[in-house]
Amino acid sequence: MKAHPDLQPCVVHCAHCGIRFLTHPRNAGRRKLRCPFGCREHHRRQSSNRRSTAYYRTAAGRRKKQAQNRRRAPASADRRSLGEGPTLLEGQPDQPPGPDRATASAPSQAELRLDGVVVDESTLASSPVMPYLRMMVSLIEGIAFTSDELLQRLRQSLRQHSIARRKRRDYRLSYLRQHPP
Repeated sequence: MKAHPDLQPCVVHCAHCGIRFLTHPRNAGRRKLRCPFGCREHHRRQSSNRRSTAYYRTAAGRRKKQAQNRRRAPASADRRSLGEGPTLLEGQPDQPPGPDRATASAPSQAELRLDGVVVDESTLASSPVMPYLRMMVSLIEGIAFTSDELLQRLRQSLRQHSIARRKRRDYRLSYLRQHPP
């Protein structure tokens, strides 16, 4: 904050957990902000649950929910009676094959390695903290970054050698341990 005193109003405390974090300048004066490290999503889910619970307790909400349940129940009962639905007794897995299995076996474009921890570039790009990281880096640097530019900078910084004084052979051996032939 000493290097960027103009960002001092952007430092706020989370209303839930109290963590200090940087917010966008347009939110600088607000007091009831939640951090992007989980409190924001938790509060959004809690508010959504409260709204839907309140709605489904009204007469119109009860009628709508009953209609939804009626539409759902006969289709699943008919499929089970015809023997089309998957059952656990037949030896089928309890999770249907979906997009998770297909993406898990597909090779990722690039991997970032940091002291034995491997982070796929696709995982990093879809991380919920990425928009916050982009905003924070953009505020500090004074330049707006796209996600691709930020990923490229992260990739470059993780490629650099450590500052430790080691022989060239030691660097190669550590690389070979992390990337066996």
